[in-house]
Amino acid sequence: MDRPSNAAPAIADTPTGARGPLAVFVSSAGAGVVLSAVVASGRPILASRWSLLGTLSAWATVWVIAVASARRLPARAGLLLVLVAALALRIAALSGPPTTSDDLYRYAWDGRVQAAGIDPYRSPPAEASLARLHEAWLWPDPAGCAALDRPPGCTRINRPAVRTIYPPVAEVWFAGISHLGGIGAHHKSWQLAGLATDVATIGLLVVALRRRGLDARLVALYALCPAPVLEFVNNAHVDGLALAFVVGALVVGLGPSTWRTAWRDLAVGALIGAAALVKLYPALLLVAVLGLPRPHPWRSMARATGAAVALAAVGYAPHVVAVGIRVVGYLPGYLKEEHYTKGGRFLLAGALGLTGAPAEVAAAVTLVAAVAWVASRRPELTRGAAVLLASLFLVATPVQPWYAISLLAVATVAGLPEAAVVVAAGYPYFFAVILDHPHTTAIGRLSYGTALAVVAGGAIVPRRRATPRSTAVHASPTTAAVAATSGPPRGSRIRAR
Repeated sequence: MDRPSNAAPAIADTPTGARGPLAVFVSSAGAGVVLSAVVASGRPILASRWSLLGTLSAWATVWVIAVASARRLPARAGLLLVLVAALALRIAALSGPPTTSDDLYRYAWDGRVQAAGIDPYRSPPAEASLARLHEAWLWPDPAGCAALDRPPGCTRINRPAVRTIYPPVAEVWFAGISHLGGIGAHHKSWQLAGLATDVATIGLLVVALRRRGLDARLVALYALCPAPVLEFVNNAHVDGLALAFVVGALVVGLGPSTWRTAWRDLAVGALIGAAALVKLYPALLLVAVLGLPRPHPWRSMARATGAAVALAAVGYAPHVVAVGIRVVGYLPGYLKEEHYTKGGRFLLAGALGLTGAPAEVAAAVTLVAAVAWVASRRPELTRGAAVLLASLFLVATPVQPWYAISLLAVATVAGLPEAAVVVAAGYPYFFAVILDHPHTTAIGRLSYGTALAVVAGGAIVPRRRATPRSTAVHASPTTAAVAATSGPPRGSRIRAR
């Protein structure tokens, strides 16, 4: 049973004849579907510029309305409507090529070289020895380059002069999609793959919510949000695969108490490890394993970490044998390019007047403090994961807004809807960077500073305590009496400190 003190407020069932909320939901969700198609079939970011951000803002507005109205729909019908709307949003996002990112072209290239029997970490795409693998859709002719507003000899692949940055599980994914879609498959195969991973994530979120004893309609916060639709389906970011592994780990961690503890620890660790081998940052979530209700939390964390490390060793071993140190790829160059190595990317530290090494130290200390808090207080699994991810993204303030979608998914299960603002904060900053706005840093500090204020406010303001829906509906009178007289659970002592 979930700890009542850590549970998000349950959504009360509404009468079946709630026509008003139904009309609002249908109209707002329908508007979201239209806007999804408009964004996907419209001009890319460099052509539409700031007007695209305006369209995304309108989409975010109808998302908030749809989520609010979903809370007032009958439970079963409401969940069904949310899932239908979520699928419609994602199908609409398939109506055009990527809108704000060209990362999928790099995925396609990595899959292409693997199909040719070449290790993806060995050489950059532009190396002359790989010219025989250049395909017209990735390396357009002069007319194709002109259509892209690029000079002759262009490529759709970003950073063609450097080796890949993606970890081994991501590379297996790239190879698999290339094989299934056929060599030469264009962007649609990758978008369909993104659709599959995101639909899986939504299904896993429903299971996780129910295992926490919460109303499954809460999935609307993630399922109807524009960010995963745009980033995981239209832009086909591989982060969607990492997130599916993360939510899978939550589902396993929240599983029945009859499961053997050791096997559950290993499974949670393997899933988090798989996520980290797609994008590295989910490795931080191993600390949240301490929040599982077990007699020996540190032993559980050791098992989970061991499983993740073992998976990493298996994943990297063949590449290390093939290319040695080149397996690190472009990661050091990426950190330098993003100004993390000199402290320039830590926008909120910069707002305090810290630059260079002091900014790096402040960022590291803040993140270590968040890890220490989770390790010492051991909040419930999903809450701990949400705290860790929120701390990471508010400290790192990344340009890429799709990173924080993982926080949105975890916060959906944790009952922390205010964390969605961290995802929203990334978009003004992203547009400012891509469009070379003269006040990029100020925009980033304002957007992420606002997100910090909202998240901090949500942590400070007391939450209404409520019994999880599954307990309130299904508990017998005897069970309810025991729950009422057994005293406060461990989580309530944590919150009182």
